[in-house]
Amino acid sequence: MVTTLMLSLLLSILVAALLVSSTSDVLIAGNEVRTSQVFYVAEAGIHRAAGWFSSRFTGDPNSGLFVLPEQNASNSSGAAGKLNYTDTPYYQKGASATTPEQTIPTSVKVAAGGLLQNVVLAGDSSNTFPATYTVTANDESGTPKTFTYNTVVSDFASHLYDQTEGEGKFTVTATLISIVPPSNGQQGTATWLLQSTGNIFRDANTSIASATLYAYISARVTAIQTTVTTQTGNEPTGVPAGVISRGKVTWTSNAVDVDSYRSSKGAYNVSLAANSYPGQIGSTNRGSRGDIRTNNDTINGEVGYIDIKNGTVTGDLYATMASPEPEAMMDPLTVTSVNNGIGGTLTASDKHYSQSPLEFPSVPVPTPPPAGAVNYSYSSKSSATLPANSNGYNNIDVSKGSLTIPPGNYGTITVDTQGTIVLGQAGVATVYNLQGFVGGAQGNIIFKGAVTINVQNTLDVGAGSSISDPSLPASAIRWNFVGGAGQTVSLGGHGMTLGVFYAPNNDLYMRGGTDFYGGIAARTIDIGGTAAIHVDEDAIGGVQSTVPTFGTTTTTVGYTATNYSLWRITQAIN
Repeated sequence: MVTTLMLSLLLSILVAALLVSSTSDVLIAGNEVRTSQVFYVAEAGIHRAAGWFSSRFTGDPNSGLFVLPEQNASNSSGAAGKLNYTDTPYYQKGASATTPEQTIPTSVKVAAGGLLQNVVLAGDSSNTFPATYTVTANDESGTPKTFTYNTVVSDFASHLYDQTEGEGKFTVTATLISIVPPSNGQQGTATWLLQSTGNIFRDANTSIASATLYAYISARVTAIQTTVTTQTGNEPTGVPAGVISRGKVTWTSNAVDVDSYRSSKGAYNVSLAANSYPGQIGSTNRGSRGDIRTNNDTINGEVGYIDIKNGTVTGDLYATMASPEPEAMMDPLTVTSVNNGIGGTLTASDKHYSQSPLEFPSVPVPTPPPAGAVNYSYSSKSSATLPANSNGYNNIDVSKGSLTIPPGNYGTITVDTQGTIVLGQAGVATVYNLQGFVGGAQGNIIFKGAVTINVQNTLDVGAGSSISDPSLPASAIRWNFVGGAGQTVSLGGHGMTLGVFYAPNNDLYMRGGTDFYGGIAARTIDIGGTAAIHVDEDAIGGVQSTVPTFGTTTTTVGYTATNYSLWRITQAIN
C-alpha cells in the first residue's frame, strides 16, 4: 500500500507538471499568434499607406489628385498653411521658433500654434499638415488656375487611422522627412517616414497586443509651376500728341473739329489707301486719334476738366481723375453734341478716367542775346537776310518784305501785318532762343527746316505759317514757352498755324478761323470761334507719364510625386 501510495503521488506530480507545461505551451502559442497577428496588422498599415500615397499623391493638379503645397523658403520659422523646405534633416520637435535650436535648419517643417512642428499626416491631434491650402498652377492650356485642397487630412484619416484589419486595428502616421527639389532638368525626391501601430483588443479599450513598424516611402517629384506676371518697376513714357492740358480744356460756343493724321504718310487728308495705319478713317490721311486730355490739376482754385460743345472729335477723352459718383461732383469729361467723325456722337465709351498722372517737364530758359546786342528793323518790300553783326541782335521788327533770320539768341521778334520772316535751314535742325515772339494777323512765317523755338516771355503766333519743303512735317516745328504769371499763349486767326506748342506754365488761347497742324500741351486751353485742329500722330508732344513695367516669370508652386518606392526599417528609430 505504501508503495502504491508513493507511485500514485509520483504519478500525480507528473500529471500536474504535464498540465502546467501544456498550459504554458498554450499561452506561449497564443502569444506567438497574437504577436504575429499584430505584426501583420501593423504591416498591413504600412502597405495600405503605400497604396494610399501611390493613388492619392500622384499626377498633377488637373488630375484632381493631391499635390504638395507651395514652397516657403525659411530656415527658422514656418508659415501657416505652407510647408518649409530646407536642407539639413535635423529637427528639435515642438520648440519655439525663437529658441536657439531652431536656428539649425530642418528638412521640412510647419508652424503650428506658434511652434515649429514636423510635417505630419495623421488622423489625430498630432496632425500638422495644412487642413486647407491652395496651389495656383498652369492648367492644360497654360493658363494659371487656382486649385483648392481641403480633404487631404480627412481622406488620410478615413483610410489609415484606426482602421480594422483582421482581428485588430492599425493607425498610420506619415512624417514628411525631406524634399530634394528638381534641378538642372533632373527630377527630385520626396521621402515620408511611415509609422504603423497595430493593436489587438480584448475589448473596446483594452489592448492585449501591440506592434509598431517603420518604413520609408520615397517618390520622384516634379515641380508644379505657374507663369506669374509681376510689376518690375516704373518707367517714363511719352504721351501721344493731342490737345493736352494740365487743367481745363473748353470750347462752348462755335463748332471746333479735332482729328488726326500721320505726317509720315504725307499731308493731312491726301488720298491714301484704306487701312494704311491703325485708326485711319476712310481712304485719306485722316485718323481717329484726335485725343483730348486733362490732368485735372487745380488752377486758380478750379479743378481742371474738359467741357466741349459742338463740332467733331475723332479721338477719345482722358482724365486723371476717377469717374465721379452720381451727383457727387461734376463730370470731369463733359461732352455735348460732339460728333465722332464717323457718323456718330461721342459716348461714355469714349471717356477714360483714372489715367496715369501726366508729367510736364520744365522748359529750358532761353539763352538771352549777348550784351550790347542792337535792335533791327526791316521795312523793304524785297527779300533779305539779317546782316552779320558782331554785337548780335536784340529786338527784330519786320513790317514789310521778307527777312531771313539765322538761328541764334535774340530779344523779341515781331512780324507786322505785311511782313514775312524765314526761319531754319534746309536739311538742318536749328534752335532759336527768343525773349518774345509776336506775329501780326497778316504776317507770315516760312520754315525752311526743322526748328525749335524757345520763348521766354511773350508768345503770340497770329501770323500764318508755311513750310518751303513739302516733305517737312508741321511737327518738326517746336515751340517751347517758359512764360510767367498772367501770360497767355495766343495762336491762329490767320491761315495755318504749324508746330508742336508746349506751354506747361501758361494758358493757351486759340483764335477762331484757325487751321492748326501739330499738337498742343498747355496749362489750360481755350478754343474760341471756329477752328480745326489736326493732331500729328507722329509728333512728340513733350508730355510724359509714368507707367508700370511688367515681366513674366515661371515660379514653382508645389510638387507632384510619381514612382513610389517602399522599404522597411529594421533598426531602432529615435
